[in-house]
Amino acid sequence: MAYFFYNTDADSLARQGRYPVLIQQGFAATSGPYSFGEQLNQLSPEDTLLMYENRVGIVAVGRVRDYWDQVTHRPAIYYQPGDEGFEHEYRIGVDWHLDLSANPVSIGELRERIGYNPLGAVRRIVAKQAEVEQIIRDCLGHESSLTDEVKQPHRYFEGATRRVFINAYERNREAVLRCKGVRGTKCAICGFDFGMVYGSDYAGFIRIHHLKPLSKIGCTYVVDPVADLCPVCPNCHAVIHYRGTLRSIEDVKQLLESAKPT
Repeated sequence: MAYFFYNTDADSLARQGRYPVLIQQGFAATSGPYSFGEQLNQLSPEDTLLMYENRVGIVAVGRVRDYWDQVTHRPAIYYQPGDEGFEHEYRIGVDWHLDLSANPVSIGELRERIGYNPLGAVRRIVAKQAEVEQIIRDCLGHESSLTDEVKQPHRYFEGATRRVFINAYERNREAVLRCKGVRGTKCAICGFDFGMVYGSDYAGFIRIHHLKPLSKIGCTYVVDPVADLCPVCPNCHAVIHYRGTLRSIEDVKQLLESAKPT
């Protein structure tokens, strides 16, 4: 897991302030030549992005959901007609868990605390990672350490650290394993089984979905690995969170059923 500044390229656009669209619809976007899209290749699932708007500051913090799909999207959502030269858009899914648009981290504060303002569409944070983590803690209004998962037999704590919005809330590995042991490793929605399709090396691989999003809880709680967690494949998981929404397991099952040819 790595940390990155993501610049909204506001200075390159005819109109400003489009970052609410990015937050609402759940993606980061670049535009222009294909080489701009290739900057998204730096990102991997679980990486943390700090969204930077020129002349405003840090307006959101999120976690990358997917790898870049290598696709040029049209029509553009973020870069709208009238932004000449930006009709080519490249997107990557991001869960923007911390919306700071109402109270952003200002340019002045950012310069004072880390010594610079971000340049370039996607810039990895290395030397100032600790300072950035502290900024996020301050935005949350909490002081806490970045400890590992809380371990206590049969009681599975989630979100125990304020890595919360850096790493989208801490996941307890014991709870994940318990969920797999009880509910299995086939997708609860479509039935996809990685081991059956890709071979024994991939047996047991599946994503574990939180039925109650940790980002909505905002504190440590005891998770029930059976009642609160659910195994889903990456495709169904993407549909659950598509464009920043949260669909239920049954809703996605109904979507899948209604899409079947008659």
